[in-house]
Amino acid sequence: MKLMKTLFTSVLLCGALVASSAFAEEKATEQAVQPAVATQTEAQVALATVSDKLNINTATVSEIQKTLTGIGAKKAEAIVQYREKHGNFTSAEQLLEVQGIGKATLERNRDRITF
Repeated sequence: MKLMKTLFTSVLLCGALVASSAFAEEKATEQAVQPAVATQTEAQVALATVSDKLNINTATVSEIQKTLTGIGAKKAEAIVQYREKHGNFTSAEQLLEVQGIGKATLERNRDRITF
């Protein structure tokens, strides 16, 4: 009878250890996957922003600000206001007519803009 109790206790203890180990492994795998998914999503967003050109005639203030280098909220707003007042841009050089946009800013962003 004592042997049966010892055997039963051992089996029960082993079962608890296996279950605990499996739970810990599952949690570790889950935690490892979450940052990888987040990193992949961030990388995809960054790649889309860099590889895709910004249509300056349809972009919002936020999109302009995020995509173009050296363009903050005020300059992005000025671009949109200029577009609303004068119509769509037909060339990159027209951006020079927007207050606060100079040749250096235009050249840094020329390859990121489409019409």
